[in-house]
Amino acid sequence: MATLKALVVDDASFVRDLVKRTVRQRFPVIDTTDAQNGRRAQSLMSRTTFDLILCDWEMPEMSGLELLQWMRQQPQYEKTPFIMITSRGDKDHVVEAVKGGVSEYLGKPFS
Repeated sequence: MATLKALVVDDASFVRDLVKRTVRQRFPVIDTTDAQNGRRAQSLMSRTTFDLILCDWEMPEMSGLELLQWMRQQPQYEKTPFIMITSRGDKDHVVEAVKGGVSEYLGKPFS
C-alpha cells in the first residue's frame, strides 16, 4: 500500500504537533512533515510532492492564503487537497479562501 504524504504548516509548534498526532491516529499509514511558515512549506513542496496540505492562515513570511495561491499555480498541486485550519472564521475570510482554491476550511479551536 502506498503511503500518503501530508504537510502540516503552522507557526505554532504545539498546533503542528496536535494536527500531526490527530492525523496519524486517524490514518496510521500517513507520513507527516511539518513547516513553521508558508515560505518553508513552499520550499519543501518544491522538492517533495505531498498528497495533502493542512495549513494555518496567519503566519510570518508567507501566509496560508499566499501559499494556497502559489500552490494552485503549480501543475503538480492543482488538485491536491488543501485544508485551511484557522481562527479566521468570518465570512469574508472563508470566501477569500474559497476563491483561492481551498478544499476545506476548519476553524480553531477544533477537537
